[in-house]
Amino acid sequence: MMESVDILALGEALIEFVQLPEDIDGRPAYRQGFGGDTSNVVIAAARQGARTGYVSAVGGDPFGDELLDLWAREDVNTDTVNVRPQDPTGVYFVQPHPSGRRFSYARRGSAASLFGPDDVPEKAIAKARVLHVSALSQAISPSMRDAVARAAEIAKANDTLVSYDTNLRLNLWTLEDAKATISAFLPLADIVLPSDDEARQLFDLSKPGEIVERVQSFGPDTVVLKRGEDGALLAKGEHHHAIAAEPAQAVDSTGAGDSFTGAFLAYLLETEDAVEAARRAAVVASRTVAGMGAVDPIPPRAELPF
Repeated sequence: MMESVDILALGEALIEFVQLPEDIDGRPAYRQGFGGDTSNVVIAAARQGARTGYVSAVGGDPFGDELLDLWAREDVNTDTVNVRPQDPTGVYFVQPHPSGRRFSYARRGSAASLFGPDDVPEKAIAKARVLHVSALSQAISPSMRDAVARAAEIAKANDTLVSYDTNLRLNLWTLEDAKATISAFLPLADIVLPSDDEARQLFDLSKPGEIVERVQSFGPDTVVLKRGEDGALLAKGEHHHAIAAEPAQAVDSTGAGDSFTGAFLAYLLETEDAVEAARRAAVVASRTVAGMGAVDPIPPRAELPF
């Protein structure tokens, strides 16, 4: 039985291959790492000192073993990670760019994509302070979509806060499906953390203030619009707060939004101050973009000025 945690995330973790700047013998070379938005979030939160756990499934293959080893090193509880010996662990490839993201996925039929509502651990969610889920998880399969909804319903019934990232991947579903699913889910969320480029597509709005108010109109009290090098806009109730980004020499933007989310949740629980939590999260995200990959550059708290 999983011990109680601060932040419990549900989704799919992946093996990451990041293309290196220089080819080898004229062919692209890749560096292996780890990714998956919700996994990145709990690792970022754990590095800030939060107690975290993960809900998912991995394949009974070397990649699945590597993910379990990763979470063990990061002190992420994996009591609710299922191992499916007959199914593979998902993989994705990244072509880095300081301001953009280009992903290619090999995840169809992955162990996590077969995760369903009957696999959702009710007791673990009921004991957590925050459940974090994302639209990307909803997009990978109908069964995972149903699992995300079931997990949120359990959280709401047990006063566990629901955190939601509207992470949009249009190579996994259509914009119409994404809009419908996300709009239906938002009333279940307490905290929503969209990225501005995705939010413009989802809500057909361009002004940051209008976007956060539109998200709040579905019911969430706290919305943090992640704006990259422009920082973030936090809406808490009727109040808006502009959060500045820390200057950074950007190398790879992969996982920056996830590191912001994980740090925000960790520091929100610690300080009970959403503005302070967002300011600290902006520092974590700015330092994450200075390195390659989604996980390796996330700074631990010991390296931060707070």
